[in-house]
Amino acid sequence: MRCKFCFATFQDVKKDILPKGCLPEDEAIKVVEELAELGFEKITFAGGEPTLCPWLTTLISTAKDAGMTTMIVTNGSGIDEKFLKDNCQKLDWIALSIDSLNTETNAKIGRQTSSAGNQQIDYWSLTDQIKSYGYGLKINTVVNSKNVQEDMTDFILHANPKRWKLLQVLPMGGQNDQSIDDFTISSNEFESFIARHSDLNTVTKIVPESNEAMRGSYVMVDPAGRFFDNVDSVHRYSKPILQVGARLAIQQVRTDFDKFVKRGGIYLWERPKHRKITLSGEVASGKTTVGKIMAEQTGFDFTSIGEKTRLKSESLGLTIAEFQRKCLSNPRLDRELDTEFSEHCNSTDNLIIDYRLGFHFVRDSFHVFLRISEETAIERIKNAGRSNETYLTVGERNQSFRKQFLSAYNVDYTRLDCYDLIVDVEDFNNPEEIADYILTQLRAGCESQFVKLPNTAVDED
Repeated sequence: MRCKFCFATFQDVKKDILPKGCLPEDEAIKVVEELAELGFEKITFAGGEPTLCPWLTTLISTAKDAGMTTMIVTNGSGIDEKFLKDNCQKLDWIALSIDSLNTETNAKIGRQTSSAGNQQIDYWSLTDQIKSYGYGLKINTVVNSKNVQEDMTDFILHANPKRWKLLQVLPMGGQNDQSIDDFTISSNEFESFIARHSDLNTVTKIVPESNEAMRGSYVMVDPAGRFFDNVDSVHRYSKPILQVGARLAIQQVRTDFDKFVKRGGIYLWERPKHRKITLSGEVASGKTTVGKIMAEQTGFDFTSIGEKTRLKSESLGLTIAEFQRKCLSNPRLDRELDTEFSEHCNSTDNLIIDYRLGFHFVRDSFHVFLRISEETAIERIKNAGRSNETYLTVGERNQSFRKQFLSAYNVDYTRLDCYDLIVDVEDFNNPEEIADYILTQLRAGCESQFVKLPNTAVDED
């Protein structure tokens, strides 16, 4: 794709400073580290097309490890299953540049993906795919003479991005002089496009940026590692960051903080975090096995109330069933155990927690209930060689847990409306399938459960 109105072609940089078009990997990494050290809390990798950079994943990882919220702005041509999987731990946001869903319009703009024809990306499916991995989704639309009369309502309703940025096509000296006259629109035309979609403010945050709002309101770094501004409708560059340091270089360009704030540059940009997952369920539902698999897949730590209970039971010279019965007559034992365990869970992030009462005690978590019939449970126990447990003890233990928790906290752990997700384990062939299902459901539809308020800082939006 080659957008004909692109206002950051950097042909001047490629001609005079950087013939290869980008810094070597080691120098690019150092630039990112300089920005983090200067205090930036959010970084956006844009282009051109950032996914063409062979070391983009390394730059994203460097920025994330340095504490920054990370974003890319992409036309989507380089986004596939492998990219989404490889970057889901370090990349927070994906902003898709989508100016039209019309094939002819995209051909006029230069957004077709094949020089042999007008093939274009299936953005309907791509937005679904991006969100299924838990990325924050943003859409950028450059409003220009070719799309200004279009209505994108149906697509935005489907994509449901967290932010939809509407940019008035921007003339920029030295970048798009030769073609921009065919794409410019008036302020009234831009306002008309915004008004046509104003009802979508109920489903997404619409962020309109006129030419005036865009000039001077971004902190930007060019492919040669220099800050630059566009205040005068041309690019004005600083000395290279790696030559004079970021602190001095940034003083050589102009950025209007008031403009940045006014255009909506400060927002809750930190990616929602899936910090904890609790697993509850009936005896032999496989909580421990599934939890350990999920811990391996996510890199989270695994912890279990069962292990704490076993240690406590052994210290008292009791079996688990005997300890449960003792808790019924003395709820204080339960409370002591739950207080200690829940304090640990609430003070620690990145946990998979095997805990029947996790939904009640563990905050900011995704709560899952594993459901199983007693017949299947006892069959599992037999196959596992746990000969000391019988059908009666399975039923007794399930009822004992319920009575125990009702007695101690007036909480019924078998109430399914206490959970974010119910899993019928008999619908799956193995624990790996259950773990995959839980994590897929978590990525697909439960992001709102994990919102954490971020810090804010001046950065490119």
